[in-house]
Amino acid sequence: LLLLALTAKVSFETSGLIDGALLTHPALQFLLAFIVLDLARYAVHYADHRVPFLWKFHRVHHSSERLNATSGLRMHVVDLLQLTAIPLVVFGWVLDTSSFALWVVPGALSLGILFDCFQHANIAMDMTKPRNRLFNLVFNNPHFHSWHHTQDGHLRDGNYGNVLVIWDRVFKTDVTQDHLPEAFGLPKEQQLEQGVLGLQRLRLQSDL
Repeated sequence: LLLLALTAKVSFETSGLIDGALLTHPALQFLLAFIVLDLARYAVHYADHRVPFLWKFHRVHHSSERLNATSGLRMHVVDLLQLTAIPLVVFGWVLDTSSFALWVVPGALSLGILFDCFQHANIAMDMTKPRNRLFNLVFNNPHFHSWHHTQDGHLRDGNYGNVLVIWDRVFKTDVTQDHLPEAFGLPKEQQLEQGVLGLQRLRLQSDL
């Protein structure tokens, strides 16, 4: 709620590089705000896995060996600051949303938060069913995101999208298979000490 309030305040008090004033209909404003934010989150998530310094902190999120709707909250404080910075940069510096309807920016943020809970949820999605396969073509879901958390992710690193999975398809980072991964979490050599303090200190289990 604090992030929503802070981002909404910034979005109406600063001017970004891309002027959104040409869009007068709230639905089009929402679409633009959502797409720019979702692409930014994909790009940062990609960097979290491909830049060793960022992965050092992001692996805290991947230390979970069981996924549920709260798994998205497991993160290092550096990751938290980074995720907070994304919408502030997007709506403060990149996209000028000062003329947008009041609900547009909070709405785009809220959709991302809802999908973060949904994609980590312990929900089985049978990919042999046409409706699930159709949904999986466009939107993130527990099956698609499970392959982002597979324990051997270092062998098939991908599926970085937040709401839309089209970014993974366009940029060739879709690693989904029809079945579920055998195990979640980190490979043995990267496993961290479980516990709030242990995870924040990035202590490896091998060092204990």
